[in-house]
Amino acid sequence: MFQDIRKKGSSLLITLMFAAIIVTFVISFGPGDKAGCSSTQNNAGTVNGEVITMSEFRFAYSNLFDYYQRFVGNFNNEMAKQMGLSDRALNGLIGEILVAQEAERLGFKVSDQEVSDEIVKNPYFQKNGSFDKEAYDNMVKFTLNTTVAAYEHRVRMQLLARKLRTYLTDNITVSDTEAKDEFIAANEKIEAKVYVFSDSNLKAEKKQELLAAITDDDAAAFLKDNESKAKLTFEDNVSKYSKGEGKTDFESVKNDVAKDLLLAPKLEEKTKADSAKLLAMLKENPELPAEEITNAMADWNISAQDISVTRKSTFAAGIGFSPKFIEKLFSDPKTGLQDEVFTTEENRSVITNITKHSVADMADFEQSKANLKASLANAKKGQIYESYVEKLKAKATIVVNKEFLKLFEGSEK
Repeated sequence: MFQDIRKKGSSLLITLMFAAIIVTFVISFGPGDKAGCSSTQNNAGTVNGEVITMSEFRFAYSNLFDYYQRFVGNFNNEMAKQMGLSDRALNGLIGEILVAQEAERLGFKVSDQEVSDEIVKNPYFQKNGSFDKEAYDNMVKFTLNTTVAAYEHRVRMQLLARKLRTYLTDNITVSDTEAKDEFIAANEKIEAKVYVFSDSNLKAEKKQELLAAITDDDAAAFLKDNESKAKLTFEDNVSKYSKGEGKTDFESVKNDVAKDLLLAPKLEEKTKADSAKLLAMLKENPELPAEEITNAMADWNISAQDISVTRKSTFAAGIGFSPKFIEKLFSDPKTGLQDEVFTTEENRSVITNITKHSVADMADFEQSKANLKASLANAKKGQIYESYVEKLKAKATIVVNKEFLKLFEGSEK
């Protein structure tokens, strides 16, 4: 198809994965053609019959992993699993294919020349700033494990999706009022001292004491009516219950799973009771010495923590992810001890003493306005695109090879 592309006769050493390249390729690289309608037995999945091959998925996952390694310190396989990186890689591929298919249905076109131009300017296929035909052929064949025709089909689909995305989002605007609200959200600040009660800072010996009070009979009675719930908990936390010798099955650990599920409400009850007790003590004496708090909260590793958050924050040190906590703070940001213990989305109980509330300095707004508008416009475009993809998914036939994904996650290095 691309005889106009001049052959250079040398290979390309691929050593760097730049973030801009990854953004493009994590959701577009890989083989597949219009005739690629097959079962998912030997593939990662299909989207309305369009195949996502295992090689394509691995390449997308690898690029996404490399991207996070560049921007998240000490990013590793365990972190990748916790954030569902496999799902993100696969969903990116699915979304790109769906949008390309819809673009084609709506009449968008991509010429052979556009495909050629896209390939020629791809840094993966260049040497010394010029396109390298040998590098292109080798990467398509050996890294992507596909044919040139199939790869060029995928590039065409990428361009189709890009055209529809541009059509959907090209005229997005952001008003001065929106930019001002964003500036305030990013610059209005609250500083506070907090006491956080959670499973993680309950002393191990106390937790073990509560667990020991749950008998095997209690576990058996629970499993009688809740075995499916216990099994789901086990499947979501296999590594926690692993015995370290071969594969751990549910039957061998279900008693432990049941006891953990029975322990949860006991921990919640103790957390609420002890946090309420400490709040009452602080109301009586806001300057309560740390030593007295330690003695009164002997079952806990509790101490005051300083936090600083903006109205835009969703995370606070020691508290974790809790947009509701931030919203509560800014709903009435008067300084002093808050009247109630706040329960976060992750069931942490937080006692809060606001020490300072700073409003945004609007003198800096004009200087920031242009950048804020650009950032907000990009965010809007992303939201519109994601919503569009979700609507396409609802009408699509998507088959995912779950067994392959399990094997892939189990063999990550």
